[in-house]
Amino acid sequence: MINDYGIEPRVEHFASLVDILGRQGQLQEAMDLINTMPFKPDKAVWGALLGACRVHNNVELALVAADALIRLEPESSAPYVLLYNMYANLGQWDDAESVRVLMEEKNVKKQAGYSWVD
Repeated sequence: MINDYGIEPRVEHFASLVDILGRQGQLQEAMDLINTMPFKPDKAVWGALLGACRVHNNVELALVAADALIRLEPESSAPYVLLYNMYANLGQWDDAESVRVLMEEKNVKKQAGYSWVD
């Protein structure tokens, strides 16, 4: 990128690539990219992977992404809620309940949704 376009790749570029790969269902390729990128993955990178895992029902990689997000932002309910919903959609109610219990143990509260309507 530097030689061709004069642009230094940043973590945002890698997050976009993870999102693109994830949308195509190429989740292992997205994970390989994360493992080889020259930056520490941030919440955008892990969030892109987690969202793609939910869409494509890949629980194994979803757990990896959720764990990374929880380490980056322990107070955020987003990874827990995504995991819970994923398990619920798959009918894995025991696993979904374990996510709820973990949220309670860590005192993580689900943020209420809101919207702006005029």
